[in-house]
Amino acid sequence: MDTKCLLWILLGLVSTDTINAARILAITPIAGASHWNVMSSVLEVLLNRGHSITVATPFLRKIPHENYTEIDLSKRIPLAIGSPWETVVGVYKPPVTCLKFLNDAQLTTCRATFDHPDLQRALHAGHYDLVITELLGSRCDLYLASHLGLPHVAIISSQMLTWYQDSFNSPSNPSYISTLNSPYPKPETFLQRFWNFVDYAIICTYFKYVDTAATVMGRKYFGDSRPNAEALLRNVSMVFLNTHSNFDLSKPLATNFKEIGGIHLKPPKPLPSDLQEFIDNSEHGVIYFSLGSVVRMEDLPISIQYGLKEGFRELPQKVLWKLESDRPIIDLPKNVITRKWFPQYDIIRHPNVKLFITHGGNSGVIEATSAGIPVLGFPIFFDQPRNLELFQHWGSGLFIDHNNFTKEDFVYKIKRILSDQRFKKNAVDLSHRFHDRPLNPKDTVAYWIEYVLRHNGAHHLKSQAVDTKWYQYFSLDLLVIAFVIITSLLYFFYNVISIILK
Repeated sequence: MDTKCLLWILLGLVSTDTINAARILAITPIAGASHWNVMSSVLEVLLNRGHSITVATPFLRKIPHENYTEIDLSKRIPLAIGSPWETVVGVYKPPVTCLKFLNDAQLTTCRATFDHPDLQRALHAGHYDLVITELLGSRCDLYLASHLGLPHVAIISSQMLTWYQDSFNSPSNPSYISTLNSPYPKPETFLQRFWNFVDYAIICTYFKYVDTAATVMGRKYFGDSRPNAEALLRNVSMVFLNTHSNFDLSKPLATNFKEIGGIHLKPPKPLPSDLQEFIDNSEHGVIYFSLGSVVRMEDLPISIQYGLKEGFRELPQKVLWKLESDRPIIDLPKNVITRKWFPQYDIIRHPNVKLFITHGGNSGVIEATSAGIPVLGFPIFFDQPRNLELFQHWGSGLFIDHNNFTKEDFVYKIKRILSDQRFKKNAVDLSHRFHDRPLNPKDTVAYWIEYVLRHNGAHHLKSQAVDTKWYQYFSLDLLVIAFVIITSLLYFFYNVISIILK
């Protein structure tokens, strides 16, 4: 390489690392652990870069940091943990009611944050350089950056949310891009494309209707002259997606979208000695089973609880079962250990752990992909069916339907995955692709957030179509004019030919 060229590259690398420490204001949208895992990981990267953070959150930091200030929401918003089964399948699962729940939850968080005296003091006394929020069920928190006149960075803790995609002009053609709550990774048959289009139209229309409350709230707290919430999305300079196209099917994204799937993953830690011994001494390997923190295992239908227990009894493998209940399981199989908490990511990376049975939450999906472990999915709500269908698409897993759950099907699919080495091979291949990227998630976050700070918003990265009228975007005005001209010419020639013939 030419010496002069090398010198310019080194100078460029140095210059990208010399931004002054910034003061950053952040707000979390919902008291959900999986959402906070992503947001807190982003904030931790910025802390390590020397920036100062003020964050409104119900999840309080265990170890104080001189550059980290909390606006405590823990007594103002309920934690999204241990919901009853009726709520999970009746509220969280149907697309429209799930979106309504997310909208209500985020509006509650916005209200609790905007009313908090610590935030009021921070807004009046503090000087900030950047606002970070998470896009979820409402746009109410967009008013913070608008009020302060600051650059805005947003996080999405899952794959791209269907109801936001068009707002940033990331093409979301439902003919080949499935909606977030679709039970398939890609619509292929006519019926799938039809229902995908219907779902897309309903969910996007409903979101614009239900989130009119964001504009009402924003104007209540920050003044009647504030713009519509939809317009405020144009102030978002950068969006970080907690996914990766090497797992999620590749789709077109605007230039200001960056994938950071795996940002929450931590370096390996030694397992507790009893777990290490349990796993090491398992002759036929270990199965790890968890349904996350939202669903209480004891609230599952009795038939499913019984089928799970008796299914595990028939297996030669040992089982680690994450169980939040204070009530012990009666007649627990001898090959099963239950606890309220396990170091999940460290467990599934152990070579003697052969299978991960999961509900398909985005954090667990990323951990399974990173660890290269086959998956048996037990999807329940929101994006979980689509997440788990992706493992089936890549040949690294299967899933079961809780609506048609049987012990026999449960055991059959476990044995099929464990007996067919193609599932493990495909899982390892998927892991290699997931990790093969030019920058790791932490470096991606550090570079692009500081890029936004250096360029005071980096609005030049956004698609020019954001400011294009919808009828211009689809060239409808040109098509109408062309239709009128062609129709007029045809009519003219018709009349001329008629006159000549007569």
